[in-house]
Amino acid sequence: MKEKAPVVKQLYRLSIEPRVVDQLAKLAERLREPRSRLASRLFTEAVMGAKMPRR
Repeated sequence: MKEKAPVVKQLYRLSIEPRVVDQLAKLAERLREPRSRLASRLFTEAVMGAKMPRR
């Protein structure tokens, strides 16, 4: 039996600087990975790795 793919939802429309888009395109080309997948992966890693501030 096949495993179900994780549910992915578009939560935010982000405004990103053109230089960031250019850097993402260069990185995606070097890694031979689609830009959208790379951007999603980087965003997920950044959010999941962020530490909450102590009170």
